[in-house]
Amino acid sequence: MQPSRLVGPGAGVAKYDVLTALAVGALHGTPLLQVSVLRLIALVTARYNWQRDEVSIGQGEMARIWGVHERTAKREVRRLQDAGLWVCIRPGVRGRVASYRLDRLGIERFSRPVWELLGESFAERAGRIMGSGPTQNVVRLDFGTHASNPNTTRATGHADDGPWAAVMARLSSDHPDTFAIWFHRLSFVELRDGILQVSAPNAFVRDYVATHLTGPLIAAASAELGLVRRLSLCLHPS
Repeated sequence: MQPSRLVGPGAGVAKYDVLTALAVGALHGTPLLQVSVLRLIALVTARYNWQRDEVSIGQGEMARIWGVHERTAKREVRRLQDAGLWVCIRPGVRGRVASYRLDRLGIERFSRPVWELLGESFAERAGRIMGSGPTQNVVRLDFGTHASNPNTTRATGHADDGPWAAVMARLSSDHPDTFAIWFHRLSFVELRDGILQVSAPNAFVRDYVATHLTGPLIAAASAELGLVRRLSLCLHPS
């Protein structure tokens, strides 16, 4: 459920906090992510209706604001939706422009790892603004078992045992916030010759893990599966 609208006393500070969370989260990501979030922030500051908590805009106008071709704007809309930063609440049909809403719970999942960099007071405010309050440790696991080849481990999908379950449990214990937001979204593919391959649901998660979370993931996997020399990230099969 979307949190309440940011209107009334204190709404100005709350809006700045949402934009700050977006900006700082992006600055700790890939260059592609930074461009996408900069475009989103520009659209919010230029056109967002906070009273209605939405923006109604066509892709042609988006393209003009962003200084890109309309095809690029279409791809950017999809990228921002895949990242969980906004949602389409009314598609554009029969000559009507589409309407979008910032997904503050999605923005929380995206930005919570950097809240502590902005201070305790920001983290307390952001939890209220985004709508979830304290972090909830929701654990969703992907499991696997060892294959017959001692140098190769493959996922089997069993939910009752397996080395990947131990990796997930260690990450959940050592990095609960990061696990709840990022690690639980990864699926085990194989471990071959010291190269751990895992898949992510989309390019946004894949790139964020590759940029920020390789170290903890390799450490946990090495502790449970044996020496991991390198991490390889791919996308879930469609």
